[in-house]
Amino acid sequence: MGIKGSFSLSKSIWSVTFKILAKYPRLLLPFFITALFEGLVLTALFYFPRFPLSIVLAPPIRAFFGARFLHYPYNFILLPQLFYYAQVLVTMTIGVVMYGAAMGMVYQAHTEGEKVKIFGNLNRSLRRYATLAGIWLITFIISLIILRGPRFLIFKFLPPTTFFKILLQIFFYGGIVLIFLIEALFIYAYPAIIIERRNFFSAIKRSFGISKGVFLTTFTLIIVPRILDFVVMMLKQNTVRLMNLTLPEITLVILAAGVAVTFITDSLVFLTTANLFVLTKETEKEPRR
Repeated sequence: MGIKGSFSLSKSIWSVTFKILAKYPRLLLPFFITALFEGLVLTALFYFPRFPLSIVLAPPIRAFFGARFLHYPYNFILLPQLFYYAQVLVTMTIGVVMYGAAMGMVYQAHTEGEKVKIFGNLNRSLRRYATLAGIWLITFIISLIILRGPRFLIFKFLPPTTFFKILLQIFFYGGIVLIFLIEALFIYAYPAIIIERRNFFSAIKRSFGISKGVFLTTFTLIIVPRILDFVVMMLKQNTVRLMNLTLPEITLVILAAGVAVTFITDSLVFLTTANLFVLTKETEKEPRR
C-alpha cells in the first residue's frame, strides 16, 4: 500500500472509530476505569505526607528517598517519580485487563450490535491476563531499554561536552520515534489474544503480520494521538523548572493533565487499531476473485 493509500485508510479508520464511539460510548469505559484508578493513586500520593496515609507511605519514602521529601515543597519534587512507578503498576494490573476488555467490546460492536457489554469481556480478559500482561511487559522492557540504555552509556563513557548534550538529544528524540515503531509492531497482539484467542507467540506473529501489511497506517494511528503524550512527557521533565517559575503545586496539575491525556490517547490508539484489526479480519474472510 502506498503513502496516499495508507493515509486515506488512516482517515477511514478514524471515521469508523468516531462513528462507533458515537453509537457505543461505553467503549470508552475500560479506559475511563484505568484513568480513574490512576487518579485515585495520584490523589493518595499527593496526600502521602498527611495522616492517615503517612502511617503507611511515609516510612518507605523516608527510607528510600530521605525525610525531606515528606515536607513541602520537596514532596512535589518526588511526586512525579512516585506516580511513574504507580502508573506502571496500575497499567500492568488494571490497564492490561481493560485493554483486553476494550478489544472484545470493539469486536462485539462490529458483530453483535447492541450487545456491547463490558462485564463478559472483562471476564474473558481476566482469563487471558497472563498473555496480555506478557505482551505489555515485553513492549515496556524494550521501550525502557531504548530510552534508558543509550543515556546510561553516554553518561558512563563520554565527558560532559557540547557533543555530549547533542548526542543525548538525538538518542532521546530518536528513541521516542523508535518506541512508536515498537508499539506499531505489537499493538495487534491485544486483539489477536482476545478476538482470535491466540497464545503469546502466535499473537506476536499475527501482530507483526498485520502491521507489515498496513505499517504506515498503523504508525499514523499511533503517532498522531501519542504526540499529546510526548507534550506531557516534556512538561514532566521540566517540572522543577516550572515549580521555580510558578508554584510547587504545578506538578500536581501536570500529572493530573497527564492522566486525562493518557485516557484520550490510549482510547484513540487501542480503539482505532482494534477497528483496523477487525476490518482486516473481515477482509481476509472475503472470497478471492
